[in-house]
Amino acid sequence: MFIEEAINNIDINNISFKNCEYTDLEYILLLKELCLKWYIEIIYGWDLDIQRKLTNKELDNHKDDMRIIMKDGKDIGITTFYKENDEYEVGLIMIHPDNQGGGLGGTIINEYIKYAHDDNKTIKIKVYKENPARRLYERLGFILYKEDDTHAYLSIRSK
Repeated sequence: MFIEEAINNIDINNISFKNCEYTDLEYILLLKELCLKWYIEIIYGWDLDIQRKLTNKELDNHKDDMRIIMKDGKDIGITTFYKENDEYEVGLIMIHPDNQGGGLGGTIINEYIKYAHDDNKTIKIKVYKENPARRLYERLGFILYKEDDTHAYLSIRSK
């Protein structure tokens, strides 16, 4: 279940969150295309039907953990945050390109980090190796613990 308390302290003007529904599938696919297509295309090849199936499966597994990020009542991104195996996981975090660069993604991730630390738990995130967001995660304190051909696996261990 999405950890609501992790986003309660986010205080950025006109930012709110709403529960993700299956009706948000096309919006999530749009965000994937805008934010991640070039990575996916290089690694796997971009196939919209495959992405639709994968995203639908992700909704099946984590719909209750997903929140649509809204600014002034307009959808501008998505975030997924949940606890699994006694650790916290950041699943998706995608901000529409028109709203990137203003610190929103970092603010959300920082709140997740604080929440995990307050609970004395590790927090993990998986990112495409070439994704520039990786630098943000590392600046926020995430450390590489595993790598494969396509992804970097980062974590912050609680103190």
